[in-house]
Amino acid sequence: MKKPKLAIIGTGNIAQFHCEAFKKAGFIISHGAASYNSKNVESFCKKHEIKNIYSDPMKILKNSSEWDAILLSTPTKHNIDYIEEIFSINKPALIEKPVATNPQYLSKFKKNSHKNIRVAYNRRFYATTQRAKNFIEKEEFINARMELPEIVNPNKGYESVLLNSAHGIDLLNYLFPSLKILKNIHFENDQGRMVIFKTKNGIINLTMNWNSSSNFILHLEAKTLRLEMKPFEQCNIFKGMEVIEPTEKLPLRRYIPKKIESVSSFPSHDNLIKPGFYEQAMEIKSLLEGEEPKISASLYDAYIAQKFLRNILV
Repeated sequence: MKKPKLAIIGTGNIAQFHCEAFKKAGFIISHGAASYNSKNVESFCKKHEIKNIYSDPMKILKNSSEWDAILLSTPTKHNIDYIEEIFSINKPALIEKPVATNPQYLSKFKKNSHKNIRVAYNRRFYATTQRAKNFIEKEEFINARMELPEIVNPNKGYESVLLNSAHGIDLLNYLFPSLKILKNIHFENDQGRMVIFKTKNGIINLTMNWNSSSNFILHLEAKTLRLEMKPFEQCNIFKGMEVIEPTEKLPLRRYIPKKIESVSSFPSHDNLIKPGFYEQAMEIKSLLEGEEPKISASLYDAYIAQKFLRNILV
């Protein structure tokens, strides 16, 4: 079978990671273009041995018969310039998250809209996320807690929240379908939010602790087990407590959660690709083979993430 050909619009830092992932998935990166007036398209294409180079991204789209799938990784504000044309081509496409930050624009997408168009919420593909999904489905789930720190200057708007915290909101949407906001509390001086969600599985407490010296955290509590993703790339499961008796050096009894399982999504010597990117590229490849998407986010999911964020920020 011939290797599928991938076209790329957008040659920034994130595109570098996508290229490595798609090449490992068996693609040839055949066509490349940057945003208008970009200065790095030539060096990017040379590095990745891309033969067909365009200064005008629309020309890649006009030549869609020459490639099999496309990656759109331009800055979010430019996505809307190309999305409608990509829809009309109707070939598998991966669009960098969050697609757009305007839920009104995204609201036109329904659950089954443009199944070939997927959104690059790569954390869905983490082994840690898949273990968490299995945990929720198999255990007697009680509640969850997530922390989403972000660098935010409210005087300059919430763009970083809309662009980056969308990852965490999409994870919640993926793990807990049918989320509903019960309560939304604003921290003093607009330093974050505390949001309580209700889902059919239980209660979820989300803390958006802006400008905190913290990392992303997801805790899942079941009847006798606790799953902790801290950060999202590392997952540990605990059951019971280990008792450490006092010693001469430390005359205190200590109680430590007993770890029974660990899962990691960090890159390793066997796989140096950015976490989730290879699996994401493989799902795009599976669309070319006629399969249905299983894990990746849809345009409707992109809408849900931005709708939740806008409701939380008001």
